[in-house]
Amino acid sequence: MQPSNNSNSEPTFACSEAWRTWWTDPVIRSRVLDTVERAAIVLLFSSFLQAIVVAIADAVHRGHSVVIGDIMLLITETMMVVLVLFRKGAKNLSMKPGDWALAFSATCLSLLARPFAGQPHSWDSIAVFLTIMGLSTQLIAKLTLGRRFGVVAANRGICSSGPYRIVRHPIYMGYVMLHAGFFLLNPTVWNLVIFGSLYAVQIPRILAEERLLSQDEDYSKYMKKVRSRLIPGLF
Repeated sequence: MQPSNNSNSEPTFACSEAWRTWWTDPVIRSRVLDTVERAAIVLLFSSFLQAIVVAIADAVHRGHSVVIGDIMLLITETMMVVLVLFRKGAKNLSMKPGDWALAFSATCLSLLARPFAGQPHSWDSIAVFLTIMGLSTQLIAKLTLGRRFGVVAANRGICSSGPYRIVRHPIYMGYVMLHAGFFLLNPTVWNLVIFGSLYAVQIPRILAEERLLSQDEDYSKYMKKVRSRLIPGLF
């Protein structure tokens, strides 16, 4: 403890001052928050993985074709985790609690979707087509983005090639198709609530990401070239 010249003042601790100085360093704070984000994603994915593997094993045992939707969702979420773990450091990472809340809410909700071992439906072929299209779109977009992928709003480099020539957020566009297909294969009230809640926060999340990225002149130019955010000609 460091003595104070004013006898009436509160005592100060050297360790607390050191912590305050350390935390205000933007580079260190960004690294700490980045690590926290990765750890949270891994924990959420572990719970999701356990549930989806059990469901896939059960569907295989029953001989149900709906397992394709489960496998598609497992592939894309696994790829998301891998990219998060091996991504680049951020040039600019949002420090706004609201942006973090939106990102984690959307990610958590996506991982809370659960398969349902019900009977096959007449629309299963359409659902499988949507899941394949959604997965394909995501895979191409994620491979194009590569190590620039992130969950919380951040600038890890501007990407404007491949599917990013069509919409500004092709990964989210792929999720729309994949989630629609997954829901048709697993039409439960639980999944309806999960996906409804997810897209209630996904739109504000997209706007938060663009607010941060538009601080980069290159992204501002990119926004003028590619007008659509999620669905061409609609949004």
